Amino acid sequence: MEIDSVFGNKGEGARPLPKPTATFVSSDGIGEMTEEKIRGIVCNPVYAGIGPFPGLISDEQWVRAAATMIAEDGAEQFLVNLLHILRTSFAAYDQQR
Repeated sequence: MEIDSVFGNKGEGARPLPKPTATFVSSDGIGEMTEEKIRGIVCNPVYAGIGPFPGLISDEQWVRAAATMIAEDGAEQFLVNLLHILRTSFAAYDQQR
């Protein structure tokens, strides 16, 4: 496997990534559930326990839910949402400290 075949050349005929379709949900501000919030919960591995965050669900539950979402939304959309939610989760944690 060559590195260029994995990462490609930025801007060389590449289409832009999709926009995130997930919304970060904090433990203190769930409010009304929306499709975007559900996506944000399902694609957030923090709920399985990462770093300073204790696990609320098992790895098996998270992996199976993520696999279902990948099948429904596609891998690229899921990964965009995952990055967006992880960045938001850690930023929110940093602000609370």
